[in-house]
Amino acid sequence: MAKYGEHEARADDGQNEFSDIIKSRSDEHNDVQKKTFTKWINARFSKSGKPPISDMFTDLKDGRKLLDLLEGLTGTSLPKERGSTRVHALNNVNRVLQVLHQNNVDLVNIGGTDIVDGNHKLTLGLLWSIILHWQVKDVMKDIMSDLQQTNSEKILLSWVRQSTRPYSQVNVLNFTTSWTDGLAFNAVLHRHKPDLFSWDRVVKMSPLERLEHAFSKAQTYLGIEKLLDPEDVAVQLPDKKSIIMYLTSLFEVLPQQVTIDAIREVETLPRKYKKECEEGEINIQGSAPEEEPEGPRAETPSTVTEMDMDLDSYQIALEEVLTWLLSAEDTFQEQEDISDDVEEVKEQFATHEAFMMELTAHQSSVGNVLQAGNQLITQGTLSEEEEFEIQEQMTLLNARWEALRVESMDRQSRLHDVLMELQKRQLQQLSAWLTLTEERIQKMETCPLDDDLKSLQKLLEDHKSLQNDLEAEQVKVNSLTHMVVIVDENSGESATAVLEDQLQKLGERWTAVCRWTEERWNRLQEINILWQELLEEQCLLKAWLTEKEEALNKVQTSNFKDQKELSVSVRRLAILKEDMEMKRQALDQLSEIGQDVGQLLDNPKASKKINSDSEELTQRWDSLVQRLEDSSNQVTQAVAKLGMSQIPQKDLLETVRLREQVTTKRTKQELPPPPPPKKRQIPVEMEAKKKFDALSAELLNWILKSKTAIQATEIKEYKKMQETSEMKKNLKRLEKEQTERNPRLEELNQTGQIFLEQMGKEGLPTEEIKNILEKVSSEWKKVAQHLEDLARKIQLQEDINAYFKQLDELETTIKTKEEWVKHTPFSASPQQSLPSLKDTCQRELTHLHSLHPKIETLRASCSALKARPSAPDFVQQGFESLVGRYQAVQQDLEEHHQQLENELKSRPGRAYLETLKTLTDLLNNSESKAQVSLNVLNDLAKVEKALQEKKDLDEILENQKPTLCELAEETKALEKNVSSDVEKTYKQEFDDVQGKWNNLKVKVSKDLHLLEEITPKLRTFEADSKVIEKWMDGVKDFLMKEQAVQGDAEGLQRQLDQCCGFVNEIETVESSLKDMKEIEANLRSCPIAGIKTWMQTKLVDYQTQLEKLSKEIAIQKNRLSESQEKVVNLKKDLAEMQEWMTQAEEEYLERDFEYKSPEELESAVEEMKRAKEDVLQKEVRVKILKDNIMLLAAKVPSGGQELTSALNVVLENYQLLCNRIRGKCHTLEEVWSCWIELLHYLDLEMTWLNTLEERMKSTESLPEKTDAVSEALESLESVLRHPADNRTQIRELGQTLIDGGILDDIISEKLEAFNGRYEELSHLAESRQISLEKQLQVLRETDHMLQVLQESLGELDKQLTTYLTDRIDAFQVPQEAQKIQAEISAHELTLEELRRSTRLQLPTSPDGRAARGGSQTDVLQRKLREVSTKFQLFQKPANFEQRMLDCKRVLDGVKAELHVLDVKDVDPDVIQTHLDKCMVRLLVVDVYSGFSSS
Repeated sequence: MAKYGEHEARADDGQNEFSDIIKSRSDEHNDVQKKTFTKWINARFSKSGKPPISDMFTDLKDGRKLLDLLEGLTGTSLPKERGSTRVHALNNVNRVLQVLHQNNVDLVNIGGTDIVDGNHKLTLGLLWSIILHWQVKDVMKDIMSDLQQTNSEKILLSWVRQSTRPYSQVNVLNFTTSWTDGLAFNAVLHRHKPDLFSWDRVVKMSPLERLEHAFSKAQTYLGIEKLLDPEDVAVQLPDKKSIIMYLTSLFEVLPQQVTIDAIREVETLPRKYKKECEEGEINIQGSAPEEEPEGPRAETPSTVTEMDMDLDSYQIALEEVLTWLLSAEDTFQEQEDISDDVEEVKEQFATHEAFMMELTAHQSSVGNVLQAGNQLITQGTLSEEEEFEIQEQMTLLNARWEALRVESMDRQSRLHDVLMELQKRQLQQLSAWLTLTEERIQKMETCPLDDDLKSLQKLLEDHKSLQNDLEAEQVKVNSLTHMVVIVDENSGESATAVLEDQLQKLGERWTAVCRWTEERWNRLQEINILWQELLEEQCLLKAWLTEKEEALNKVQTSNFKDQKELSVSVRRLAILKEDMEMKRQALDQLSEIGQDVGQLLDNPKASKKINSDSEELTQRWDSLVQRLEDSSNQVTQAVAKLGMSQIPQKDLLETVRLREQVTTKRTKQELPPPPPPKKRQIPVEMEAKKKFDALSAELLNWILKSKTAIQATEIKEYKKMQETSEMKKNLKRLEKEQTERNPRLEELNQTGQIFLEQMGKEGLPTEEIKNILEKVSSEWKKVAQHLEDLARKIQLQEDINAYFKQLDELETTIKTKEEWVKHTPFSASPQQSLPSLKDTCQRELTHLHSLHPKIETLRASCSALKARPSAPDFVQQGFESLVGRYQAVQQDLEEHHQQLENELKSRPGRAYLETLKTLTDLLNNSESKAQVSLNVLNDLAKVEKALQEKKDLDEILENQKPTLCELAEETKALEKNVSSDVEKTYKQEFDDVQGKWNNLKVKVSKDLHLLEEITPKLRTFEADSKVIEKWMDGVKDFLMKEQAVQGDAEGLQRQLDQCCGFVNEIETVESSLKDMKEIEANLRSCPIAGIKTWMQTKLVDYQTQLEKLSKEIAIQKNRLSESQEKVVNLKKDLAEMQEWMTQAEEEYLERDFEYKSPEELESAVEEMKRAKEDVLQKEVRVKILKDNIMLLAAKVPSGGQELTSALNVVLENYQLLCNRIRGKCHTLEEVWSCWIELLHYLDLEMTWLNTLEERMKSTESLPEKTDAVSEALESLESVLRHPADNRTQIRELGQTLIDGGILDDIISEKLEAFNGRYEELSHLAESRQISLEKQLQVLRETDHMLQVLQESLGELDKQLTTYLTDRIDAFQVPQEAQKIQAEISAHELTLEELRRSTRLQLPTSPDGRAARGGSQTDVLQRKLREVSTKFQLFQKPANFEQRMLDCKRVLDGVKAELHVLDVKDVDPDVIQTHLDKCMVRLLVVDVYSGFSSS
């Protein structure tokens, strides 16, 4: 029931279901939609020549196909991202969403990540939005505009119903179940294209056949793609969207006439019936129509039967909703606090979003329960306690629901804010990391590559480190690709565009870094592999060349003793030539690899080294080839000398076999295997042989590799300093490998000895095995010897390193002494302190002598090194060079020391020199201080410091004046003690000191005077500047301080007062600035440029800042005033709202319900309705007020507490006022409804009473007929039965209203009048019913008597007529005459009695006169008179003439009274009197007329 109420409420809203259908996807048919939408997209692509899609959810992920689709729909070119990463896909999809937004396509809860992640529901929703806009609304926009309609579904349904109206088998009520049998599709086609097929043939088909028939015809003749499959439509509930999409395709190509009447017909369709069809509750007739009799077109119900809500169903629904609500509240409370980790916040956001969707899904259930409760209350079938309980339940449910909804929305807002902040921080971190990485890449690109493989490996290690950093950062980037972006009313599209632009730029930078890293890694790997291969091949080739060179050296080329020796040499040369030919290709390949490596390295130094190595190998190769040719020529000449024409066949065969084995060996890249077996094949232990061959090959391979490694590690030449750590490492590795292979060597020897013994016993040749053992043993020993030599060389190099380290230390020390001797002036001069110089020289000489033991130790080391074999010569040379330098420095120091001693003997006294030196140093120091330019002074502190320094300097000069005088006297005394040259020298020195003192005194005095003059002004300037700076610092601190939020009234007022204080101080600050400008103008003539610049700079800066801060503080003052005003306005709004609610309560709620007139009651009802509307209209204002205050409270909980409390009071009072006004309005509406219902029932009863009164009046003037009386009686009884007796309802409604004091006087009066009239008319009707029953009985008896009398008179008349005809008279049959006379007399009495009874019971005719021709009694009376006349004739009375005269006299009298027939009065009594007189006269006339006739 609740569900039905929800659907009906939605239908009543009249909203466009096409626009709202995107928001509700729970009941959609995803598979059918996927299939249909895919066909629609492919149909669009086929028109534009683009390839079709196969899997819609997969193919649309990267956004490219969506952009292709929109290009065809919009007719504009849309750019696409070229990359295939998630970032590129997101950019494409976001561009799709942007295009849709620009084309006014509304999307609800659909984001770029949903499409990229392949969300089925939202992908279908996105496509339906596109189809709805371009397929449905675009096609129907013209007709919608013409008809002034906005509901495209209504127009489409109207078109379909109008098209299928002539087909009785088709009644389209919806877009689902009405199409399952296929008749509707065919009817639409046949109506507009009747020539395409026969309708009768279609009717006989099955539903699947009809659907296939319609889709095929539409495709063939109308060009409409088969968007639907018959099996998807012929189901219980087809997919609505797919059918609408196909119908719009038909609508586009077929005539589009739609009338307003057709639309109105759709609007009157029963909502419940349509919704039941949508729910699949109506059975679908799937059988063929021929099984059912054809009938008229199915009738469409025109009304909707409201289902009554019972209390039990309401309680069950309420219990279910409350159970869910409790669970939802628990779920909400269980949600964790908002984390500070972005991934956790994303999970929390997704969880809460799902929770919000669940709330939205259950919102209708809550609304249904509230609606059901209102419906129960409206029905009026509840007691007061039940009604109060339901109202309390509804209030509680609504309050809990609203609280949960508000808290959920608040948490969603906070989650959004935190998530966006964390994501922005992530973006900033990624940007900073990318910047550092890009700088790192630039350094790596500029890092040079050396000419050895180690530098390349170092680059690889650095690059690997970069890759590891990229992989670590990839996690954060992946997180950013799943960014959650929520666009609300506040942020708008600009924030989203900025974020998208930032993401796009970061994605491009990240892609560039990844691409560069991957390409460089591949290039370095390729170079590393090729270079390693090159080096290995070069080592192998070198070893091979060495081996072949040794083998060629062993070949005998002359002095052959016999033919066998010559044959052996020939075979060996042939083998060497064959090997050379086979190895030639390896040399070429090595050259090509070298060229490739050189090109890849792009390093001239490395390329040069590689080319050098290649040239060296080529030269060795060419040398070996030349030697081989020379040996071959020598052997050829030897063959000619011995007279041999050819080599024996046996030797040739052995040579061929040997070549084959050599070839096999070269293909396996191993050493030459043992010589080939002889022709004689004697079985041996094959396992032992295989093991021996494997061991020998393994050891020989290791020996070859070891030789190569030793050659690579070999110290080619000794150096003064050479790194040996890598050599020692390789040496230890080779020694370790040798130790590990010692057991293998012993095993080989044991296996070989066993093998030799077995072959010796069997008589087989053992030369091959012995050669192998000897070769392995000799090679092993050579390797061991090489290792020992390498160890000795390494040790020697390390000793050389230690020796030259000590040598370098001594050379450094000696070099220091040389530099001191070189740069120290030893010439005699007054300025030089000879004693200190002598002491220093003595210290240097002593230190030099202390190096002698170290030199001797170094001499011993040199001798030890020279004693070693292959010791380099530079060891002795280095030591000899050191000793020579040592001796030279020692000699220089001794000579200078002696010179200083001699000079000291001819100089003045020590006190004089010290005084002169002290004074000179003092003056030099003072001069350096005095030379400091005053132009560098640029502030007061420096000026004051300079002033103090000048004062101190002046004081120092004054203090040195006595010393200067004493020194002058001592200088004059020197003339007697020293030579003239020395005296002249010291005189010049003293004059220089005297002149320097005078100059300094003048300069210091001048500067001191200048500084003393400007310092006071600068102090005033500085004081003013401090005033300004204090004000500016205060303003800046105030502006930087966090502004009090609008809810903090005290904080706002405090800041506003502070701000006003700053504004008031501006005038003082400007005055200080003016004084500073005056000081600056006075000091413009000051020669100190720094001070002028400093003052001008400060003034400009202060002026600029003052203007800026003045504006900012003014703006801040206005802002604070506005904020304070806003808070005041909010409080004022709250107060006004509270005051309005108080007034509304006094105006609408404090009145009682005693209304004395219907007008007052109706006016009260209208007034309460208006009050209800006013209260509900205030809801928007209350919501705005609530949002503003809640926003303030969210910004500062403490500051907004007062407003929040006041808001809560207002909200509570508003809710209470709403409930009370709703309740009172509901009560008044019920009272008015009761009053209207009472009036209705009274009208019904009064109508019945009027009908009863009319029926009673109609029975007053009835003809004297049994049928008329019977009919009147039945009519009266039918009214009296009164099956719809409403007296109980009238009594209950009246009593209810009277008890409530509502219209009690009026209702009592109406009820009293009604009851009185009802009782009166009921009593009269019952009396009239009894009277009519009696009258009917009398009439029936009278009719019987009249019938008997009529029959009797007829017999008498017949009898008398017979007597008269036969001329028989009474005298002839006296007894018969007597009998007839007696019967006539009896009949007269009977007739008279009937006449009397008729006059008493039956009314006259409406005109007051008897009916023309008389009644049945009159007829009988005339008949009786005729019979009496005939009886008189039968009697032949004697007084006939006398009676004729009497008759004439009577008739004349009647004639004389005819004037009474003229009736001039309308009074009923008068008319009745006239009638009675007329009746008397008529009777007289009738009597005498009969007599006359007789």
